[in-house]
Amino acid sequence: MDLSTLSDEQLNARRIAVLTEQERRQRVAQLPDQLAAMTRDAVAAGCSPEDLLDRLTDALEPAPDQETAP
Repeated sequence: MDLSTLSDEQLNARRIAVLTEQERRQRVAQLPDQLAAMTRDAVAAGCSPEDLLDRLTDALEPAPDQETAP
């Protein structure tokens, strides 16, 4: 791809798309550790591990009105 042929608006749109994707990838990489830390904090505060696991299982199931990926 020859970036020099893009208009300033097109180039800026690509820059924003790249930054957005980089942020998404960073969140995906960080979220499992954040979830684990939150779970440890919740158990330390007195939450039932079984209740936490039930909530997580429910969250992983698609809602009835959500389409599943092919």
